[in-house]
Parts: sequence; C-alpha cells; structure tokens
Amino acid sequence: MAISVTKSGPYFTSGAISFSAMRNTFRLNNPTGTISASELLRNTDLTNTDPILPDATENSDVATATDWKTSQIRDSIKFYNLTQPSGDTNVNLDIDAQTWNGNLGRNIVKKLNIEGTCGSNSTSQSAAQLNQLANNLTIDVSGDIFGCGADATVTGPDGLDGGDALEITGGGNNIKINLQSTGRIYAGGGAGEHGATGSDGQSGTCFDYIFQNVSSGCGFCGDCSSLGSGYTRIGGCNSGSGCNCAGWGWWYGCRQRNLSAAECRKQENTDVAGGTGGAGGDGGRGRGFNFQSGSIAGATGSAGGAFAGCSGFTGTVTAGSQGNTGETGGNGGEWGQSGSNTSNTGDGGDPGAAITPTGFTVTGTVNSSTIKGSY
Repeated sequence: MAISVTKSGPYFTSGAISFSAMRNTFRLNNPTGTISASELLRNTDLTNTDPILPDATENSDVATATDWKTSQIRDSIKFYNLTQPSGDTNVNLDIDAQTWNGNLGRNIVKKLNIEGTCGSNSTSQSAAQLNQLANNLTIDVSGDIFGCGADATVTGPDGLDGGDALEITGGGNNIKINLQSTGRIYAGGGAGEHGATGSDGQSGTCFDYIFQNVSSGCGFCGDCSSLGSGYTRIGGCNSGSGCNCAGWGWWYGCRQRNLSAAECRKQENTDVAGGTGGAGGDGGRGRGFNFQSGSIAGATGSAGGAFAGCSGFTGTVTAGSQGNTGETGGNGGEWGQSGSNTSNTGDGGDPGAAITPTGFTVTGTVNSSTIKGSY
C-alpha cells in the first residue's frame, strides 16, 4: 500500500469568502473576534511553529507583504499530512523522498503518520531516514520503526554493531517524534563477541633409549658412567678369550679372561605438546527487523585437539592432555542493547540508535516499551 497524502483543504474552492470563515479556518488557536488582512498574509518565517496562514506550495498565490486580496485565499490549505497505513511494510523509508509537494522545508505544519512498519535489513542503513531540511514536522508513530540487528560474529573478536531505527540529519526547526502507546522505535542489537580460543592441553613426556658400548679389558668390565650422566649397564661383560700372558711365568698360569664390551643404555626424554585449544564459538546475532525472533545466544566453542601421543618413540613417561574447549561466544544484544563480551581481546557490538543524531524532540508515550536504544 502506498503512502497517502491528505491536506486540510483546499479551502474556499468556490463561493464567497468571508473574514469570519477565514478566521475559523486559519486562526485555530483563537477563533474568536475579528481577523485582519495582515494576519492572513502568507507567513514565510521558518521559526514560526504555528503560522496562521502558512507558507506552502498550495498557498503560493497569497501575498506575503502587500497587495493582499481575498481571492488569493482560494484553494489554500492549513496542514499537510502523509500516512503510511497499517499493515504496510516499507524497508528503508526515505521520508524526504515522499510526496511533500515542495512543502517539507516550508513552515506549513506537517505530519507523517507511521501506522505500518519501517525496517532495515542492513546495519549501514537506518529503517527510516530524513536527510533534507524540514520545518514544523511531526513524525507520529503508532506502528513500528525497527533497526537492523547485527550479524553473528564469525571472524575477528569484536562483535558487529547494530543498525539505527530513525535517522534525522537534514536539520530544520520544530521536528518532533510523537509516540503513541502502540508505537515502537527499536534500535538493532549488537552482536556478541567471538569466544576466545581454548588453552592448549598439558604437555606430555615421551622417551627413546640411546644404546652405546664401552670396551672391557682383561678382567674388568667397561664403565658405562664414563659416557656421561644417565648411562647404565644392561648387559655385556661376558667371559671371552684368555688374557695376553706375555712376560708372565708359566707357573703363574693365565686364569683371567678378556670380557666382552659393556652394553650401556640411557633414557632420553622429550616433551611433546598437548592438544591444541579448540576454536572459540561465534558471537550471537543481534535482535532486529531482520531477526525479530529466535535465539541470540552465542555458539559453543569447538572441542580441543587430542594429545598426539608418543608414536615413533620407545615409550611414554607421562601422557599429555587434550586441548581445552573454545569459549562460548557472547550472546547477541536484544533490541537496543550491546552484544555480550567474552574473555577474548575485543568487545561485544554496540547497538544502533533509536533516533539519531540531534535536532528533534520526543513526545507522547515514551517508555521502555515504545522506544529501545539511545535518542
């Protein structure tokens, strides 16, 4: 359904035009007594928030200073209104692009009635924008203006920021946002921070044996300790051939024997890293027009890697442990709220603004049910 235009008028399209009728039509704040022609000049003062006969495209025939005539009042208007009907959904509503007939920046009192839904599917674009000069404009909200929620945090630690609901950057005078009790202006929630990587598991110790022989002599076994610390004899030094008895008298005999080489062994330990820590879980997505229901919880982190073991080594002294599970990602933010932090190096995403940046007033039913987010 299209946004419709309604005007208070046109007035005096035919027939006689009396001063009392003009008074009743245009001087609504004081519809008694007489009204002068000077009061019925077209008022072009942009600081006047309630001109008797306002400046409008439809009123361009009415004089502003001199040469005023009653006939100039024919087909004139007092107010200019636009309405987005209930049940209508408008994505990224461009307020200043609507059918204002050149009246947006003039001082005629104007109203935009938001009865349906305005939303955004991109955090870089607000659900509704007013980016041109406007004067005496009220945006009356009985429907919804929903900013975009941030996507889940799948790369980097920082959660993404949510999107704005209503953006007013064109400047002007007397711009109001009036909230009805049924109205909702909600900023998009920020995404949760990505979970930190789990810590690595405890290292294990594997070992290999180093074997080496030490020569033995006539009647003595080789000394394994001569190879250095940690060597012990595990064999060898068995009886062998007779000693060389040259120079000995035969009568002494040769009873000693050469011994075989001493067989030595040393245990050499090697530290082997434990299992790697698991990846942290993705941060939850923020609540928004694009994600109005469903879980905003962060994802569970991945399980850590297993200890590689001592395959290829002789044996195990102590077994290493599996890496720790990655941290669960932070929860996404509800409407107008930041995403949750984790122990990672970043932060949860910021929410968008309900109304941004400045130059407006908020009236009507203003509470935690009708507006969520900064304004």
